[in-house]
Amino acid sequence: MARRCWPFGEGRQVYSGFGYRSGEYAGMHYGVDFGREGGSGGNPVYAAQSGTVAQTGAASGFGGPAPAGWIRVDHSDDEGGGHTIYGHIVGEVNVGDHVEAGQRIGHVNPNSATNGGVAPHLHFEVMPYGYSPGSQIDPLPWLAGSEEPGSGAPDSQSNMGVIFGVDVSKYQDGYSLAAAKNAGAEFVIIATGDGDISDPVYQSHYDDASTAGMVISAYHFLRAEREGSTIQAQVDASLRAMGDKKAPLWLDCETPGGMPLHEIQQAKQLFEQNGVRVLGVYCTANWWENMAGGEPPTAPLGAVWVANYGQDNAAPLHSLYGQVNHSVWDYPVGDQKPLLWQFGQRGIVAGKLVDVNAYRGSIEQLREWWGGGKPQEGTMELHGVSAAALNDAKIAAQETLNEVKLKRPSRINPAREFTTGELAWFTDEKAWINHVLLVAVCQKLGLDPVAIVTDAIKAERGES
Repeated sequence: MARRCWPFGEGRQVYSGFGYRSGEYAGMHYGVDFGREGGSGGNPVYAAQSGTVAQTGAASGFGGPAPAGWIRVDHSDDEGGGHTIYGHIVGEVNVGDHVEAGQRIGHVNPNSATNGGVAPHLHFEVMPYGYSPGSQIDPLPWLAGSEEPGSGAPDSQSNMGVIFGVDVSKYQDGYSLAAAKNAGAEFVIIATGDGDISDPVYQSHYDDASTAGMVISAYHFLRAEREGSTIQAQVDASLRAMGDKKAPLWLDCETPGGMPLHEIQQAKQLFEQNGVRVLGVYCTANWWENMAGGEPPTAPLGAVWVANYGQDNAAPLHSLYGQVNHSVWDYPVGDQKPLLWQFGQRGIVAGKLVDVNAYRGSIEQLREWWGGGKPQEGTMELHGVSAAALNDAKIAAQETLNEVKLKRPSRINPAREFTTGELAWFTDEKAWINHVLLVAVCQKLGLDPVAIVTDAIKAERGES
């Protein structure tokens, strides 16, 4: 039998079973409602069987707008067959995605208005022979003997679940991280300051996130010393902000004009001397590639948290992730690929626009990493090619691009310079002008330009 997993995690309870109901919700109930004592809003929802996502988003009886609503997964015969339905949830996958049994695909919608006014829960259905409403069977016998989700995670990194988080600073003072957690943000990265200025709300954000049960790290915006503050003063500002609420920290490297590598290295050293673990660097790939002296390796500084927003749309957290190009995960920064990705700065989480981030792995893996362990393996290769080799290829491509951009003097007028691209455009334009001129001259002389060219080509080839 195909591998099956419970769609709701340990501690689940059945709040409404399969079959006819009486009272306020009288009628046939075609599924099972799962929940957990103490509240289920925001709790993860998992694929019960491997398959392909066939439908997502708003649906009658399940709420909306997208990504809230439902998910329908189509299971091939090799994967066990049939269809499974997950309702009253916020989806975290897209139509066409292949999901593995036990993979997180969404979370319970915390908005009870989508659940008929009752407490948030997962409504789960099974159609064993294809998508045919009315053919549902009782899911509990179908699920008998199923594994707990996460007990047999898929081997392929591409099939690994993605979890989401936000990063906040003084500009989000008063923002409820508890509400963000209920909306699907499982981790938070909190600013400790900018340069030698401490962030005054770091500790209140920390307390809010800690109470909500989020996994926490911090970041500090580094400034080049030429901008007026020493690295020591910047580290001191960060330490003042944290006080006794220290968290593992990212070095935020995005200051305009760049900064010397040795200053970033000094910041890492000073933080660690003061008991703060440095997780790595935050930057855009372009910022790191254009550092003075060439693109340095990032591995000696830790991991990479990359910023890449694509079209920079505003959208709900999970919907926005479905709109961006996921090849960002496989683009090396320095000598490694990113483990964390800030994929938007206008994600809508708990009704507010915030920076949103993704991590490929489980919340347990992230907690272990940020708690002092090593990050999960499997992100350093793409189809057997190491990140270092990919980076070498990237550098070679950049050198080719630089060669194309190089300006060269005209042979006719040395005072005028062209890039390869400009020269191609210029040549094309002049060829078109010559073509128009040739046709006009031939027409004035009563000649057929096509016949002239055809006869010339035949003569060149020695044809009669």
